[in-house]
Amino acid sequence: TITPKKPNSALRKVARVRLTSGFEITAYIPGIGHNLQEHSVVLVRGGRVKDLP
Repeated sequence: TITPKKPNSALRKVARVRLTSGFEITAYIPGIGHNLQEHSVVLVRGGRVKDLP
């Protein structure tokens, strides 16, 4: 979980994701609840979450 930038406050669910191209990104997990575990395969959508650092 990551806390957003001012003036917002919450605990945002995120995951550190290594892409096949070698980049490592922080991906936001939207919605209520998730079943991600370590070594899960994920599909990353484009765009950004504006209030995360």
